[in-house]
Amino acid sequence: RTSHMSATSTASAASLCCDYYAECGVRDRLTPIGAAKSKATVEKALLSTTFESSVMMRLPLQDRQSVSFAPEVGMFCFPHGVRLVTPEEAAANAIPVVTSFVLTAADKTRMYGACIVWYELLHPDVVQAYLDENMQSSTDEESQPHEPPVLHAPEAIVLLSRVAIFDAMMECCRQLFRMRITSDTPLSEDALAQLLHTSCPRFGTTTRIELGNVSVPFSVPAANQLPHTMAGRDFLLLFQALEVGNVIMLWALLLAEQKVVLQGKQPHVLTMAAETLCALLFPFSWQHVYIPILPARLLDILQAPVPFLMGIDEDVLALAEKQGMIPNDVVQVDLDRNEILCDPEVANKMHLPQKQYHKLYKAIAPFCRRPNADADANGENAASAFPMAPPPDVNIDEHVVTVAEMSEEAVASAISSIKAAFLRFFVSIMAKYQDVMIVPPSHIKLPAAIDFFDVRKWMLRFSGSCSDWLEMFTAGQSFTQWLEQRLAPRDSPLLEVVFFNENIDAKLMRSAKTKLFTKQSTPLLATGELPETGYNGLLVPAAARTVYNASMIAARPVQSQQQVGLLVLLGSGMQEGEPEEVAEIEATLKREFARNLLWSRVDIGAALLVHICPWMSSGSAQLQPLAGAF
Repeated sequence: RTSHMSATSTASAASLCCDYYAECGVRDRLTPIGAAKSKATVEKALLSTTFESSVMMRLPLQDRQSVSFAPEVGMFCFPHGVRLVTPEEAAANAIPVVTSFVLTAADKTRMYGACIVWYELLHPDVVQAYLDENMQSSTDEESQPHEPPVLHAPEAIVLLSRVAIFDAMMECCRQLFRMRITSDTPLSEDALAQLLHTSCPRFGTTTRIELGNVSVPFSVPAANQLPHTMAGRDFLLLFQALEVGNVIMLWALLLAEQKVVLQGKQPHVLTMAAETLCALLFPFSWQHVYIPILPARLLDILQAPVPFLMGIDEDVLALAEKQGMIPNDVVQVDLDRNEILCDPEVANKMHLPQKQYHKLYKAIAPFCRRPNADADANGENAASAFPMAPPPDVNIDEHVVTVAEMSEEAVASAISSIKAAFLRFFVSIMAKYQDVMIVPPSHIKLPAAIDFFDVRKWMLRFSGSCSDWLEMFTAGQSFTQWLEQRLAPRDSPLLEVVFFNENIDAKLMRSAKTKLFTKQSTPLLATGELPETGYNGLLVPAAARTVYNASMIAARPVQSQQQVGLLVLLGSGMQEGEPEEVAEIEATLKREFARNLLWSRVDIGAALLVHICPWMSSGSAQLQPLAGAF
């Protein structure tokens, strides 16, 4: 399985800071979504119609070899479609709005977007062209003006990148907007050359991109600071929106792979909340549908029978509720009201291991919103019930400083503390996981990754009524991927694997019970450099890895590129003279492959191709005329 990029993803030298620049809107053509509206006047008809956004300009013009342009980007810049406004309304909303979104490809790779939206005067020729095509019979001719009405339309500058450097991309959007409105001509490829051709900096370094008279820093955290989050202070928006119990409840629901919808007024908050949640799943990752901002035209996805994490703003939410598009099994998280609406039966299963839960609660409580004084007295807010009750020695009534009030140093400290708290939770519950790795019993012909992990034995480590949540957690695809990353051999080490396992080793070396017996080096944590040899310890027992690899071969259909060809050269005419011995040699070879490579579950006849070739030596050729004399 190929791990998708996420907030925990690592930048590489092969990735660019920005893959594409685009401008989206309707300035070239008005295309209605659905039928054109019929109103008493042309202006009212235009103002009540929703239009489809299109890509009006993009750079580079051709797709990059490593990643294709996303033509649907306009739909995510304007999730409700494009609505025209009067000059008065445009003036009242003259301040541009910066927002963000995430696109997920079919192969689960992600493209991160930042955009800035503002209102521009719509050219009268564009309005007139639309009227000529759509409004001839839609309005009373006597009420039609001789000139098209003066209207404004939103436009967007968009940046797309495979790396989630949101803070830098949003700052670039602001500067590009300044350059755009102060120039009489469109931005040229030369003006954007540095932005579109600069590689991401190496771990722990910063590169600067010159845009006009502004230098924008692009920084990537050190390799030993996973999960990597490059959203700046916006990382904390989730914690400012939800109280500590709701944050942990939401996090636990995602680890249990439920259907989750984030709701809020501001699209950017939805994206940042979703990205923060994905980062805090590390070393696990969200493997399912991921749409932090769901456009109105994609509402049908809410009916998907699979886990998902989506975000919908209040307008799209109203439409979804009006159409009855939100199933009962969807967890609804209101970021504006600090509420989680969840099936009580599911909520009551969200009991985490008690010791680890209490430590996590205490660590992140200072950064979270104060408890909602207006909590639902009828108990309808199921997720705020007892599963996430605070430890008895935690005071959560203290004042919480808002993100806007925090200094840069305080923001960095808060982010570091929060990430460390969630990482400690996982390190604690997964410590010594090698002790519960097993070789599946022989009656399991095609074992999955989870069959190599003794879930029951592992669950005995924890106290409290957390078995339901642990079962849901280990049954999910994120846990399966975590196991696969350790069971499957790789040509090069995975940073995520080395980092997490070194954190486990560091914990064991700090423990009073094990520090005298555990001596393990942690070079990645110490230096910030990924060792070429990868993890120095034992990822999984050798027997488990060998059997897993054999089972993976058995699970795959035998194709030509997966077959092994063995060339056998037999000298002095043996192939013709002693065919029984040749057949025995071939059978012996196959038995040895089956025994030594543990391919016992594979059709050796299909997977191993033995080619027997006669090789006549010069001596044999000389003796051939005399063969009849012996």
